[in-house]
Order: sequence, then structure tokens, then C-alpha cells
Amino acid sequence: MSSCSKYDGYFDYENTEKVFQGTSINYLESKKGTFDSLLLALNRLPELKQALNDQELTFFAPTNASFQIAINNLNLVRSNQGKSKLYIQNLSLVELDTLMTKYMVKGIVPTDSMNRIDGLFVETYKISHPMHAQRIKEDASGFVSGGMELVYYSDTKDNNFISQWNRIASQAVNIYTTTGIVHVLGSKHEFGFGDFLTRMNK
Repeated sequence: MSSCSKYDGYFDYENTEKVFQGTSINYLESKKGTFDSLLLALNRLPELKQALNDQELTFFAPTNASFQIAINNLNLVRSNQGKSKLYIQNLSLVELDTLMTKYMVKGIVPTDSMNRIDGLFVETYKISHPMHAQRIKEDASGFVSGGMELVYYSDTKDNNFISQWNRIASQAVNIYTTTGIVHVLGSKHEFGFGDFLTRMNK
């Protein structure tokens, strides 16, 4: 029940750490080696970092791997174009801000609020971009819905067709903090929901 290779590092944090005694930023800082790239980006975006410290927000947190995938793909293209490499420290702040807000949702959104056949449409902090969250409870050991709980978090791309959405499964859910709730996204997710390259390679 605690792990499943099908979802690449899935772990059900709800069973071991229901409430973290600190803000959402404090939680990210407490997980050394997992959210270093995310924190580096947030340090360049003080308004968003402060919001995670003092506002009720749901944060779908990308791990280091998500940033590594995005940066590596960006620099591969830039190298072929004869352009200099870019890293989190020198990415466009405007574009970084826009992409980061896609992971920040207004209000507290635990998985039980996503427990609908068609999931739950949510709006992002600051720019009110439409995203979608859907809770899935897997079957296990012959029991219907007796397995692990995860969330599919999707950028709808302002499109009604699900096939056009960019979606990613969580690897941890329902981590309550003193300011909100954190769901951790799977390590195969590329930061930016498919928009990182086009926005940063200018």
C-alpha cells in the first residue's frame, strides 16, 4: 500500500504526515533534495513565495526532476540553435511567474473534493487559469477502490477536449500545512505543462 512502481515513486503521505506544523514553504524547505529547484524558482518570485506563506492555497508541487527535464530539453534545443544555456537563475521572470502560478490553486482543495466522475475544475492563483483535478482510487488485492489514492492534475489549455490537456499523476497527496495543502506531482512531469520551451526559448 505504501509504494507502487506503476506511478514512479508514489507514496501515500496522508498515512504518515497528515498535518505539517509550518507553512507550505516551510514544508518544501523541510524536504532537502526534493524541492531545491522549486525553492530556487520561488526565491526569484517573492510575491508567489509570500502567498504560499500566508494565504490559503493548494499547491501542486513539482520536484527537482520536473525542473531538470524542462531545463535539459530547453538547453538541448538552444544548443542546436547556437544559443547560450539557460538555468533557473536567469530564466525570464515574467514567464517563470506565469508558469509557476499554474501550480497554485485558490483555496484548500483536498482529494475528497475531487471525488467526482468528471473531476473538479479549479482556478489558479493570481491569473485564474482553468486547471482540473481528479481523484483516483485504485483497486488492490481484489477490493474495489481499496488501493492507493492519487490525483491527476491537468492544464486544460482552455480546451474542452480532454485529449488536448496536459495531465500528470501525483506521487503524494493531502499534506496539510498551517496555510494550505500540498499535493506532490510525479517525477516524470515536465515543469510548465508543455509550455516551458516555447515561453523560455526567445
